Amino acid sequence: MMVPQVLRFTIAFSMVLGVAGTAAAQDERMPRDDEGRLVDFQRDILPILRDRCLECHNADEAKNDFRVDEAEEFMYYVEPEDAESSSVFADYLATDDPDMLMPPRSQGGPLSSAELTLMATWINEGAHWPEGVVVRAVDDDTPIEEAIEQAADVALPVASRVWSFQGFFHPATVHFPIALLLVGALFVVLGWRWPAIGTQIPAACLILGALTAVAATAMGWSFATEKGYAGWTRVDFDSEVFWHRWGGVIVTVFACVSAFIAIVALRSDKSHLNKVWKGGLLLVAMMVGMVGHQGGELTYGKDFYPKAFRILLGTSEVDETASDAVETEGESDAGDSPVAATARRPSSAGGDGSLPR
Repeated sequence: MMVPQVLRFTIAFSMVLGVAGTAAAQDERMPRDDEGRLVDFQRDILPILRDRCLECHNADEAKNDFRVDEAEEFMYYVEPEDAESSSVFADYLATDDPDMLMPPRSQGGPLSSAELTLMATWINEGAHWPEGVVVRAVDDDTPIEEAIEQAADVALPVASRVWSFQGFFHPATVHFPIALLLVGALFVVLGWRWPAIGTQIPAACLILGALTAVAATAMGWSFATEKGYAGWTRVDFDSEVFWHRWGGVIVTVFACVSAFIAIVALRSDKSHLNKVWKGGLLLVAMMVGMVGHQGGELTYGKDFYPKAFRILLGTSEVDETASDAVETEGESDAGDSPVAATARRPSSAGGDGSLPR
C-alpha cells in the first residue's frame, strides 16, 4: 500500500529533526564532516543514485534527457536546503502518485524510508555534491536490476504480469504496422500511374496495418510503464514520450477509421469512398513517419540521425576523435584519485522547471 505523501514527509522530516536534536546533545558521537554535515554524498547518496536510478538515467540511456550521473544535470531539479521544494524529491521520490514515482514499482520503487531520509537530509544540508564526483556503475556478482525484476515478477498478479510481458514485444511488433502502412501508401501513389494495383493491395495493407497498429500501441503503453515512464493519466506537453505515445494512438485511430471506410467501399462498391480511405492512408503514412522518427530518437538519442549524415559526409571521424580525446583526458585526471575510487566502490546502502519523466 502506497504511503500518502504528507505522511511520508512527516516521517522523513521527523526523523531528520530527531537526528538533529540528538546531535545537539551528543555531538561527539555524530559522524559530521568538517562542514558539520551529517550526510556524506559519496558514502550515503552516491550508492542510492547508482543502484536505484542510474540504470534508466545514465549517459547512454537518459530517459527524457534526465541524468543522475553528473551534478550539473541532477542539481537542476534540487533546491539546496529545501527538500520539500526540490522537484526530484517532492514530486518523484516521495510522491504517492504511482505515475510520478521514481524509481517506479516495476523497477523496485519506492525508495526505503532510510533512503528517503538520507536524500532529504542531504538536500536540507545544502545538497553538497563534491566537485569532480560522477556516478558510475560497478560490477557485482548479483546485479541490482536482476534482483529488482525478479522481486517485481513475484509480487505482481497474473493479469499484471501478462500485461507487462506482452509489452516487451513492442520494439519488434511496431515494425509491422509501420511497414504495412507505408507500403500501402506507396501503392496508392503507384495506382495513379497503374490503376490495377491502386486499390486491392493498398486496402489489404491498410487493414492489416490497422490491426497490427492496435496491438503495437497496446504493447507500447505497457512497455513504457515497464520502463519507468508515467501512465496514461500523466499529461506533460513538454515530454517527448507523451507526444510519442499519443501520436501512436492517433495514428492507430486514423488507420482503423480509414480501414473501416475501405472495407465499406470494397463491399458496397461505393467507388466515391475510395478517395476517402486512400487519402486517409496517405495521411496515416506521413504520421507514421513522424512518430517513428521520434521513437528512433527516444531509443537511440537525438544525435542518431545527424551522426548518420556526418558519416555520409565524412565529418564524423573528426568529431569522434575530438570527443575521445576529451574523454581520455577526463579519465586520466580522475584515474587514481580518492574520489574516483570511492565512485567505483560497491554499494553499502543496499538499495536502486519540473523533472522530466
